[in-house]
Amino acid sequence: MIIHRAFYREAAQVTLAIAAVLLVLILLMSLTALLGRAARGEYSESIIPLMLGLQLLKKLDLLLGLALYLGILLTLGRWYRDNEMTVLAACGVGLSQLLRPVFLLALVFALAVGAVSLYFTPLASRQIEKVKSESPHRQEIGSVTPGTFMEAAGSQSIIYAAGVNPESGRLENIFVSNLKLGNQAVVVAGTAHAFTEAGTEHKYLALRNGTLYDGAPGEADYRIVDFEALNLRLRPKKAAAASVGIEGAPTWRLWARTDGDHAAELHWRLAKPVAVFVLAAFALVLAYTDPRRGRLTNLFAAILVYFIYSNLLGLGQTLIKKGVVPPALGLWWVHVGLALIAFYLFARRSANKPLLSLPARAR
Repeated sequence: MIIHRAFYREAAQVTLAIAAVLLVLILLMSLTALLGRAARGEYSESIIPLMLGLQLLKKLDLLLGLALYLGILLTLGRWYRDNEMTVLAACGVGLSQLLRPVFLLALVFALAVGAVSLYFTPLASRQIEKVKSESPHRQEIGSVTPGTFMEAAGSQSIIYAAGVNPESGRLENIFVSNLKLGNQAVVVAGTAHAFTEAGTEHKYLALRNGTLYDGAPGEADYRIVDFEALNLRLRPKKAAAASVGIEGAPTWRLWARTDGDHAAELHWRLAKPVAVFVLAAFALVLAYTDPRRGRLTNLFAAILVYFIYSNLLGLGQTLIKKGVVPPALGLWWVHVGLALIAFYLFARRSANKPLLSLPARAR
């Protein structure tokens, strides 16, 4: 049918455009968080691109579902504003005839969302933990940014460098604190560079032309030593083994567990593809645009429905964990309840009735 093909084409284009915008927003937020952690020395900048891709993969299922919801809403909303829906109604094509293309498109996205939610999202969670455990936990000394404090390998020291010599690449005007020398040590040096001892692979910080202040905090008996050369060994902590929580557990393993935490995670993964159909039904209903109320009224109502749906799913997940809702019921009460509301509103919209039946004013 020509109408169906036109809907598929426009809805797909709008959905992909919205997905691209959401993708950029997620990338920017994730990149900001990752750069902040790298600046604090939690891990090396070298793993940021990989971590960014894995973080995106974890959020891809929610991104696709939201993009389709808004894509259907905006596509049909334009049809209403341009009176295309009015023309279709005059030709005998009502909302009921749009159910098939809307839910066929939702089926395609639900399959993609289901694959991401049930397989790729937990896989990404496992890979994130693996990358964290295998990558350096702290930045190398050579990657110190001038003018910023950095926690060095194994949290053994705090290092500050005022600048870097462009020719030699050595740090200049160094301040180092908490190096585990005696009680409390502070070192101020003219230059510094890192090196690895041959044979032992131990890392050292070579300080040149400086002063060591060593003593107990709060006491006046500090030991002050001027030096020409001082090598401080950096003792990195052992990398912790990758800890795979419930979020990273394979879906097949969740089926075999009956406790609340595993059941809540399983139903949360299943909820994402199911929500695609429920949201598609709401988009079909809420797309109607009344010229007298403006274009943003239906968009506001759609966003409100999305947040209510998301909060109810979050509440249901908490109730499953606490044992209030049995695992067999899961989150289906949320899906079924909202689906019934969506189809009730669809019936009123198809009959050209207002979505909400308000009592008439007394004259």
